[in-house]
Amino acid sequence: MRLLALLLMLLPLPAFAIEGCEDVWFTRNLLMDRAGYCFTSPLGQAIFDNSDCTTQTVTLGEAAQSTIARIVSLEAEHGCRVDTNRTWLDMPDMAFRKVLTDLPIRMDGQWGCLGWTGPVTPLYYGYHEPLHPIGQLSPGDYVMFEHEAVGDWVYVVAQAPVWGAFRSAGWLYWPGRTPCASEAG
Repeated sequence: MRLLALLLMLLPLPAFAIEGCEDVWFTRNLLMDRAGYCFTSPLGQAIFDNSDCTTQTVTLGEAAQSTIARIVSLEAEHGCRVDTNRTWLDMPDMAFRKVLTDLPIRMDGQWGCLGWTGPVTPLYYGYHEPLHPIGQLSPGDYVMFEHEAVGDWVYVVAQAPVWGAFRSAGWLYWPGRTPCASEAG
């Protein structure tokens, strides 16, 4: 019995259980931060700094409430337990995410575009007008699709080829087939 328990502990966790939990924790708490929430955990204070906080009881708009409800459901479904005693998250796109007007929600599955074959393509801070670019995809970029699409829009993260260094992130508008040299996932 102990051997079985040990073997189960050694099995790799699904990607959502690690990265996805941090991702949705960040999005949920970014909404709280924008509403003026004052964080008490070391992680909340480190990520959101409390410099503009006003309360520990926030009032959220309908859209934020809906997004948080969806995230809480995902956290429960995946048994998320983010260690809020630490002071960092492994999210290379965090600076981009903090300026987004439309926040992405992590999906269960993911896939990658291994070599963007389209033109230089802008990435935006939201999918509602007015549209302002915050980054771009360049030919050859590896592009991760890990978030729920909204119509023809999807939040993506771009990396140097062969899953190299982080390059950019933002909302991609691309109706139709995604131009990739190959795909994974």
